[in-house]
Amino acid sequence: MSKIIMYLRQALATIREEKLYSAMYVAGTALAIAFTMVIAEIYYVKVADIAPEVNRSKTYYLPYMGKNSDEGTVESITQEVFRELFQKMQTPERVTGVVNIWASAQPYMKLADGIHDCAVKVRMTEPGYFDFYRYRFIEGTPFTQNDFDSRQRVCVVTEEVSRKLEGSKSLILDNRPYRICGVVETPSALTELASADIIVPWTAEGLFARYHAMYSDMPVDVFFAVKASRRKAFMQELREVEARYNAMHPAEPVDIFAELKSHYALVWRDLNFLFDVYEGSIWWYVAAAILLLLLVPALNLSSMVASRMERRLPEMAVRKAFGAKRRTLLWQVIRENMTLTLIGGLLGLCLAWLAIYAWRDWVFYAFSEDATLASVVPVLKGEMLFGPAVFAIALLVCCVLNVLAATVPAWLSLRKPIVESLMIKK
Repeated sequence: MSKIIMYLRQALATIREEKLYSAMYVAGTALAIAFTMVIAEIYYVKVADIAPEVNRSKTYYLPYMGKNSDEGTVESITQEVFRELFQKMQTPERVTGVVNIWASAQPYMKLADGIHDCAVKVRMTEPGYFDFYRYRFIEGTPFTQNDFDSRQRVCVVTEEVSRKLEGSKSLILDNRPYRICGVVETPSALTELASADIIVPWTAEGLFARYHAMYSDMPVDVFFAVKASRRKAFMQELREVEARYNAMHPAEPVDIFAELKSHYALVWRDLNFLFDVYEGSIWWYVAAAILLLLLVPALNLSSMVASRMERRLPEMAVRKAFGAKRRTLLWQVIRENMTLTLIGGLLGLCLAWLAIYAWRDWVFYAFSEDATLASVVPVLKGEMLFGPAVFAIALLVCCVLNVLAATVPAWLSLRKPIVESLMIKK
């Protein structure tokens, strides 16, 4: 502990002695960190386990099943297949299903005055959905399995919808009355799969007749939450499910694994679409972006460090003459620059948070394939910006920047002979 205090005192003394150099170093570091962390924050929000999507790191999505044919067609997952095959799987921690409503079947809700109405985003699902996605209930409870089985017209609404209804315990959705059984905190639009205004059981009597007309049995998207330690067993069980399905439908066999995607794979796929490149080459675009954001500022900072080291060579030569090792002097330089880098990194992280919050109405849409973000100002919550992973990424970026900027010029300068270094003063 005493050594750490001594190192900090040395670094702060150096900062006070060379204020202009320190200010320029901190400013250069802050800008480099800010640009890097804006991108890191955006993708952290996409992949982190953020409520209500607390199972992202475990989630696999199966929107439909690929057919084993040369045509590349797909087979929808019916409610019966979901109930008899997927919902009974043992290896996933949780399984749920969602019926997505097409834009052409956009439902409308009557406002509190009973005259005007507004378009709402409705999620049609089953009771296990509230175990898979963890909403914070302000009042009431989720609909129950009994509500689901008895085809009750019940729903869970967000706090925003509740305000529009002026606290009413019922609503009119597509000209049908629904009882409100629970009110949840409005989720951010950035949690795309859990973002909905109203959540209803897909069995609700008379639900969206115009949507029912499109299918005799509404197709289901299946979500699995699987622990990392159980993924191999999950894949094996899924192969058994596929075999059972194909045994029941020998004329039209399917390939489940062709459409199964993890949450990370979906985010990676969005990156491919965003950069309009093939899936195998997106890594090179990411690597190029990192190099541009870190290497170019590091080169500028390294020139400052090299210039400063030239001025300090006589001091270093005297210390070497009195027995100081080159390694000791190198670590001192790295510590001093790391202190400046961390100060600049903290400032850069704050600048990144400020930029993301100020421009949240377009910055997330610019890095997303989600068209709904174009028309909303997404809610930003503390856990989206202050997660432990964010600080770990920021610290790693600071260390990389410091190593690139300070270590090489310091090492090259310290390799010069003592006599040559002393002659520089003249």
